[in-house]
Amino acid sequence: MRHAHPAFAPAAHAAPAARSEPYPAIYRNLMSTSLLGTVYRVGDDADTISRAVEATLEDRSTYRLYRSIVLAMAGQRGEEREQLQQRVDSHPDDGASKVALALTLLFEGDPDWRHWIDNVLATSADQPVRQAAQGVLQFLGRGLRPAVH
Repeated sequence: MRHAHPAFAPAAHAAPAARSEPYPAIYRNLMSTSLLGTVYRVGDDADTISRAVEATLEDRSTYRLYRSIVLAMAGQRGEEREQLQQRVDSHPDDGASKVALALTLLFEGDPDWRHWIDNVLATSADQPVRQAAQGVLQFLGRGLRPAVH
């Protein structure tokens, strides 16, 4: 069977350009494996993968925020909360760290989580951070509550 191949494709029918990914697939897979390992409490393996991934990242801050949130979700309290608090104290304009700290506190059952969400909504101009803060409130507004470990 023969298939006709057009000599050109009009712009309206052109295939969309490939979406550029922030990290190669192997990094995204390793990050996911580490974060899932943290949730499922396979700590040593997750820590090993996490350290390997972090060592190769130019900007580790976003990945560390995700990991802090996942550690809180998994009920693994400790230095992550302190690190987030120090980050917020030393960078008071870092709304992403404030949202991560709020989520960590929320998962720990600490009522001070709300202060950080309100602070972000009152002071941040960063739309993704504001959306994340509003997303927390919408999640809780649906009657869903995180499990406190």
